[in-house]
Parts: sequence; C-alpha cells; structure tokens
Amino acid sequence: MVESNSARKQVGTRFEELIRSTISSLDISLKKIVLNIPYDTEEGQKYYKCETDIVISPFKSVKSDSKTIHPNEVVISLKTTTKDRMPKIFIDKMLLENFVGHSVKVVGISQNDIQRKGDSKISYTFVSHLFMVYTRFLIQLEGYYYLDRPARAFESPYNQYIFPFSKFIIKDIWALLRP
Repeated sequence: MVESNSARKQVGTRFEELIRSTISSLDISLKKIVLNIPYDTEEGQKYYKCETDIVISPFKSVKSDSKTIHPNEVVISLKTTTKDRMPKIFIDKMLLENFVGHSVKVVGISQNDIQRKGDSKISYTFVSHLFMVYTRFLIQLEGYYYLDRPARAFESPYNQYIFPFSKFIIKDIWALLRP
C-alpha cells in the first residue's frame, strides 16, 4: 500500500515503540541518549553524534548523558532485522567503551531475521558466521535477543549468545540492572 522503504521505516518505528513501551511498563527508567564524541580536524574540534536507541537504568531516572554512559546502565540497540545492521551494534559497544573509559553493558534486540521480497519471496537475514566472529574476536555483547529467533539461534554455539526476548524481560534485564 505504501512505498517499500516507507513501510520498512514504519515497521522499525513501531518495533522501537513496542520495546520502549514494554520496558517502561516494568517501571524501568529509559531514555534515548546521543553521545557527542569529539575529534580534531584542521578546522577545529568536531563531534560525532553516537545515537543510542535506548539506555535503561536501575535508578529513578537515567544518569547517562551526552558525555558518558553510567556503568550501571544498559545500552539497548534495536534492529528489526540484523541484515547489514548487526556490525554497528558491536562497533558501537567498542566505540562507547573507548570513549567513556569503562565497560558498557550493551544488548541487541531484533524482531526477526526475515525480509520480504515482493509478494511471495522471503530471504533470511541473520549472518550467523559474522555474528560468531564478532562475538569471539571483536567484542562480546551482554546478550542478543529476538522476538522471533532465527533457526540457527537454537543450534550450538549460537544458543549460548542468542536468546528469546522473553528471557530478557523475565530474567536478564533484572540481572543487568543490578549494580
């Protein structure tokens, strides 16, 4: 009914709203944070704006701001699918930790691993080998959660790193927010 890029953006926006609403309903403080990461150029200091999707906090209000991520808070990266977007989560964790000078808890949450092509074709978007290489040799996330897990997530070694979203809400979110 609408142009495909517009439809994808709408799905992504609604997905983000769903996750924010779900977490908020648990009486957990959350906020979108944009960190201003400085770098020098010939024209003087410039800033890279590193946007987070959500930062959740064990405190009454989020303590992270444009200069730091509080060590007890958790950055949540939201992606409707992981196609072409998964590397950003790992790179952002490394960037954040280097910038703020301490460990940052980062989790990823995705809706599914499929993408529709036309009216009847479906392609799978989870790049399993890349996920494992990033996890083992780049940096490990605190967890990756799917509303609808890819088939590979049930196999070893993926099942040690990829979990259902229900596990995040019922158990892991509380452990991650514990100071």
